Amino acid sequence: MKKTYFVLSVFLLGLYSCANIFNGLVLPNQCKKCELVNTLTDEVLFTNEGCGSDNTGLEDEAKIEAYDQSRYGNLCDLEIKCTTWKQESENEE
Repeated sequence: MKKTYFVLSVFLLGLYSCANIFNGLVLPNQCKKCELVNTLTDEVLFTNEGCGSDNTGLEDEAKIEAYDQSRYGNLCDLEIKCTTWKQESENEE
């Protein structure tokens, strides 16, 4: 049973690492910003952004933060808004 958990953990870690490598090599200029917004007050409670390999899992991190923030209010009042854009390369002339 322990061997199954170990193999599954290694597989999932490898999958996450592959996503980071793919985003870093193939999509280095792809950027993403995720915000957690209170829909009642339009207050931004959490912001997370990154480009390339740093944009992997941003939406999941915002969902975790929304769950944590739901201790203080209603989860239905929180919304995650993500935007993506392509950053201009510094090497282009």
